[in-house]
Amino acid sequence: MANPADSAQIVRFGEFELDLRTGELRTNGQRLILQEKPFQLLNALLERPGEMVSREELTKRLWSAGTYIDFDLGLNKAVNRLREALNDSAEQPHFIETFPKRGYRFVATVTRNGATPAETPMVDSPATDRSVVAQPASTPLSSRRFLVPLGVVLSVVCLVAAGLWIRHRIARSPEPVFQRLSFGRGTILSARFTADGQSIVYGAAWSGKPFQLFWTKTSSTESRSLGVDADILAISPSGELAVLVNPSFREMSRRGTLALMSLTSSAPRKLLDGVQDADWSPDGSKLAVTHFVDDGCALEFPMGKVLYQTTGGAWLSHPRVSPRGNQIAFLEHPLGGGDDDAGWLAVIDLAGQKKTLSRQFGSIAGLAWSPDSEAIWFSGSEVGSYPRALFKVTTSGQQLLVRQESSNTVLHDVSRDGHLLLTRDTIRGEVFGHIFPDNKERELGWGDNSFASDLTPDGTMIALSVQGEASDRGYDVYLRKTDGSPAVRLGDGIPIQFSNDGKWVLTSYPSGLKPASTPQLVLLPTGAGQAVTLTHDSIDHGFATLLPDGKRFLFDGVEPGHAPRSWVQDGSDGKPQPITPEGVIGNHVSPDGKLMAAVDMENKFWLYPVNGGQPIALSGIERGEVPIGWSADSKHLFVATVEAVPVRISRTEVSTGRRQFVSKVTPSDLAGLWGFLTVHITPDGKSYVYSDYRILSDLYLARGLK
Repeated sequence: MANPADSAQIVRFGEFELDLRTGELRTNGQRLILQEKPFQLLNALLERPGEMVSREELTKRLWSAGTYIDFDLGLNKAVNRLREALNDSAEQPHFIETFPKRGYRFVATVTRNGATPAETPMVDSPATDRSVVAQPASTPLSSRRFLVPLGVVLSVVCLVAAGLWIRHRIARSPEPVFQRLSFGRGTILSARFTADGQSIVYGAAWSGKPFQLFWTKTSSTESRSLGVDADILAISPSGELAVLVNPSFREMSRRGTLALMSLTSSAPRKLLDGVQDADWSPDGSKLAVTHFVDDGCALEFPMGKVLYQTTGGAWLSHPRVSPRGNQIAFLEHPLGGGDDDAGWLAVIDLAGQKKTLSRQFGSIAGLAWSPDSEAIWFSGSEVGSYPRALFKVTTSGQQLLVRQESSNTVLHDVSRDGHLLLTRDTIRGEVFGHIFPDNKERELGWGDNSFASDLTPDGTMIALSVQGEASDRGYDVYLRKTDGSPAVRLGDGIPIQFSNDGKWVLTSYPSGLKPASTPQLVLLPTGAGQAVTLTHDSIDHGFATLLPDGKRFLFDGVEPGHAPRSWVQDGSDGKPQPITPEGVIGNHVSPDGKLMAAVDMENKFWLYPVNGGQPIALSGIERGEVPIGWSADSKHLFVATVEAVPVRISRTEVSTGRRQFVSKVTPSDLAGLWGFLTVHITPDGKSYVYSDYRILSDLYLARGLK
């Protein structure tokens, strides 16, 4: 027998059915999960069908007090996403009508509790004024007011008084207090309270210098350097520090050597390489670590015992042992092998039983348990929503937005008395170019987060991937001329490489967290024309390039259940043929189309014949270098040191390994420089573009956040 309470949570309109408990929107047998803001917006409009709901009312409904964002922009985005889900339009609305600069009205018929449409009153009907109590027609109006029972009157009075008291309490609720603790210009990735909660250790890379440990008190604005080049990972109850030394960086992650030290020592004792993050058990006897191994990432607790492991580029971060010691919270990122921080929050017990607690986030970073082990704090931005905000989720999976600001908020730690350590970050993905003949550095990025995917051989155009807050869709492909003229949007996805004639851009689509289908290769025209889909298979496609014959193309990709490898395919109707073993991929093909520079899982470089044959070990590439392009005669390979500043570009002869220095890239501003993402060079070596990622952080102590 159906539960009346369940049916009360189902709302129907048009061809849609909305479950208010789960946020599921169902239509024609399909299920859609609405994002938080569009769901709240739809719920608010459905409560008052046929009635205009003002923008001010909706803003208060969607964002709690203490949120600081551009509300007009946020509401517009929520309305647009809701219309996309409903396949509705502002010009010819079937569901949501716009009152310019005033508000919105839900115009479709709404049914609840199994009622027929006729049983659902329209609010704007004069006969349904909810302020009038229906009475028999024969009752004089002058006597009706005396027919209301005294108990009802008293109840109304009590409700009004309670409402006034709540408003009074809200008005008097103290705002959280934020005390700034750091005053340098650079990046902070990690900060921790000491056991007593009165002192803080954090790692900072100020003014382009390496990460260094600093100590400060919660009552002070002065920080003291500990004189150790490292970043803090965790502090045990006895004061032992787990730190990360010799880190290397990806776009969204890092890995280095786990080491131990005390506050008074200056020589960390090294324990384990390939570590992303770590945390102590409550008694300080064991460490939980996230550890990169081959093409995967493992969560180990204690160190060496694998509780959970990913493959195929998915990675883990921010392991945090609960105060009770029986669970570990962590962040799981399914994309990019460290270059994309989309994902969700999960917990795992000591028997290896894993449970996902949060929704999917377009960016998620920062994690800490509440002192009672009943909830977990974290920071993230939901898919299509920026910047990162502060959230809290209970161990039963109830998620709450605590605070949102105009800057990126990243949580680092929670003290025993409930105080929070967090940073406010300014994040930018930047693109710069040195273009022959002037060779003056010019900024060529677009929006606040972009990177260059390719540079045409003549140095006149770059393909840009625009992401983050500047892209309402999440991942956009842009074309920009290197003369600095405005960029032009070509379509959705992640750009990979230009065709030889510059008339097309190879693109991976769809992109992002949990794409609707397996990413395929698509050609987007740089001028007039229609997009062309090249692949239609189950392979998750990554890098790709068109071969000189104009018919075949080469790509790297991942088959379900297999490691990545490189493939070649003859036209969109051809069948992909593997040319490397699993675990070996290449992304630079010689201009004559004969050789591909590839790297294996041991980071050794090889030359693979595109048309088949035995690979040749590639000499002349030093540790820390990666190939970035070929010379026009296919005899030389350009390589660069992208993990250090300055970046050195060299040219190596593939047949002999002889090297020649080409150029040195030194950004004028090193503060907050997280690392180089890409370097692209023309075949003559005269022009190049590079992409970097910059994070500028300020550390705060927050009191009063609940």
